[in-house]
Amino acid sequence: MRLNVKLRDGFLNDTVIATVNGKEVFQKAGVQTDLSLSFADGFEIEVEDPEVELGVAVAGGPRATRKVRLAETPFVEVSKNAGDLEIRASAEEVPMM
Repeated sequence: MRLNVKLRDGFLNDTVIATVNGKEVFQKAGVQTDLSLSFADGFEIEVEDPEVELGVAVAGGPRATRKVRLAETPFVEVSKNAGDLEIRASAEEVPMM
């Protein structure tokens, strides 16, 4: 199964680290939202488990975790808003603006 993660709104030259079931799967510095697209970055990862725990953190800032059931909601969006991270999972990919 494939987990699709998009970093969307609120990122401003951030270092973002993502984990799946506690294992680091993504790290990137300088993540910044393109306001015209409402998109900062993204990644896809193949996973074997039908349910995973996705963790996302901004270095020196907020962090959040969420259980994701891949058969039901393989598309995940992460936004940074008012100092917090919000993780939303959905059945369908949300198009960029």
